[in-house]
Amino acid sequence: MTAIKGPSLADLRTTLARQVETLVGRLRGWASGDWEQPSANPGWSNAETVRHVVEHLAIYATGVEQRDQAARPSFDEARRTAAGAGAARLPRMLADGSDRLVELLGKTEPAERVWHPEHRFSARTLAAVALSEVVLHRWDLTGPGDRGPEPRAARLVLQGLFASHDDSSASPIALLLHVAGRVRMESRPGWRGQDWQWDVPDEARA
Repeated sequence: MTAIKGPSLADLRTTLARQVETLVGRLRGWASGDWEQPSANPGWSNAETVRHVVEHLAIYATGVEQRDQAARPSFDEARRTAAGAGAARLPRMLADGSDRLVELLGKTEPAERVWHPEHRFSARTLAAVALSEVVLHRWDLTGPGDRGPEPRAARLVLQGLFASHDDSSASPIALLLHVAGRVRMESRPGWRGQDWQWDVPDEARA
């Protein structure tokens, strides 16, 4: 298999596990009012944002589990993972979803093709996508605690999914929030607001 540039799958897996653990620790102290607050995602509450992350970790796990299927699998069950779940259950569901995905990625070769609802790419790229999901939505949550992102995690997401914008001279936090449409860096190219997209490095024909 062709070597893939960017962060290693092992580094992405361990960072993903750490970031989810940090986020879960933050969420466990929230009161009901914190969950009901609007998040930085327009139209979404904090609870809806966390449900979105739980569902997407389940979707990514399905894509890894079903990687040998010739056609794109159904993600319908994964999309219902957090449907109707009360806020008090979400931290545990988030932790369990992360554990499942991290374990599956540990049994997968970095360059193996896995399924995504819209893409077919390597396990390494999917791990970067999962990390971006957690890192960016952690920032979107407006309740108590540190929103992050943490510099190391932000740099891995930049290297894995925004390589054309990565710049070692820039703050990885500020740069990631810029290219992912959160906070604009004045006079910096790459701002697309809500129309931002990943730079998928190894897209394959489905």
